[in-house]
Amino acid sequence: MRLRKKQPSHAPRWLWGSGIGLGLIAVVVVCVLFVTQNRTSTNSVALETSKPSADISSVLPVVEPTVTAVETLPQVPHIDFPRGSWEEACGLNELPPYWVGDGSLKQNEDHTKAFESVECQTALETYMNAVNPYHILWSSPWDIARPMRFVVLEDSLTFERVFADPVGDLARVQDALSRPECLLQGDDINWELKETCHADAFLNFALINSFCFKESEKYIGRAKRAYYLPNDNPSPEQDRLMWKQDFENAWVSAKCEGLDPELKITSDRYPVLYELVGPVGRFDSEERKILTLLVELAARLGDDAAGLTESDPFSDYPPGRGYQYGRFSELWERGGYGSLRKAGAMMRMYRPSEEPTKLFLSAFNFLARITSRDEIEFDWEWVVQHICVPVVLPPSTADAMGAPDPTEIQSCKEIVHEIRQKGITFPPLVKMLDKFEQVAIELGVYE
Repeated sequence: MRLRKKQPSHAPRWLWGSGIGLGLIAVVVVCVLFVTQNRTSTNSVALETSKPSADISSVLPVVEPTVTAVETLPQVPHIDFPRGSWEEACGLNELPPYWVGDGSLKQNEDHTKAFESVECQTALETYMNAVNPYHILWSSPWDIARPMRFVVLEDSLTFERVFADPVGDLARVQDALSRPECLLQGDDINWELKETCHADAFLNFALINSFCFKESEKYIGRAKRAYYLPNDNPSPEQDRLMWKQDFENAWVSAKCEGLDPELKITSDRYPVLYELVGPVGRFDSEERKILTLLVELAARLGDDAAGLTESDPFSDYPPGRGYQYGRFSELWERGGYGSLRKAGAMMRMYRPSEEPTKLFLSAFNFLARITSRDEIEFDWEWVVQHICVPVVLPPSTADAMGAPDPTEIQSCKEIVHEIRQKGITFPPLVKMLDKFEQVAIELGVYE
């Protein structure tokens, strides 16, 4: 029996069909994924190149930048400072309001650090060198008339003079104190000793100690200063004036920082000065008495600037009543000087005279006597401002002074007209009135 050869077995046809179908599906899926991936990449590139850059942030992760908080301070209306002035160089218009503004007496910090700039320091140095130290000591706009204010000296007192050579001034003072002829006793006067006894050094040395060697190193000893409390609602000009005073104080403090501590008056360093003032009362200050002695001695030895000094009768500050011993002492002792003080616009506004015409005649006669002397030069602008321009007291100051409500005052034009109506013929007085009227018109304060 012939055996048949065995045929190989074959998979069922349906299985082949299924395998082929699955393969085709896989291929299709791969192709679809490949195309889709390409389209996505192409679309992403197209989106990135076609959309504006401002829109990119909306599809990118947001990263918050680090931001430093900057305090925005309120601004004070600008003041037209003269071009090239130190106020402009130091950026006073860029400073914040003087007070924080929360009702407290907290002062704003100087966020501009203006005083640290070379430009500011240079301009401030030029300005302050020409300033009379007593104009700083008596810097309140509502201060009364002072001899140092309205007399102009040929060799005027300035900060430049005071800080020029403090160590040399000390040596000159010590030399003078060692010579008996320079130690004038009582109210003795000898103006011929001005050079040999170094009269100017006495005043310089006294002012160095007044400004630089006090218990509080950062406080400049102003007898009076402009001060407007927050409740006074300071005007822009008043606000800047308080800043200006702080800049002046900072300049003086900076000048004082480099001085030799040996310049400070103490009993162990300068016993002769303590011996000259002798024992003082319980509530007196030996140092203050010594400063007064030095200034008055300068005046009695012939220093004209010392001869114009005047201190507050209650505080004995700033030191010295040199006006009693200088070349012009007889002028201040006459009644006309008091009349000039009372004729000031602020005094008339708050304490009007019952006889204004008589008051002005006395004041103008005083001015006429001074102007008739060749050795005295008058600061006419200051005199006219003093008489013609009223200074309104801030409410806080008025309350503290017990000042009455202000009254309306005569204009300078009305005052001069009334004086001329008297039919005056005294030549010095007529000449003085003409000068006064001319300066008042030029300053725009006549009406």
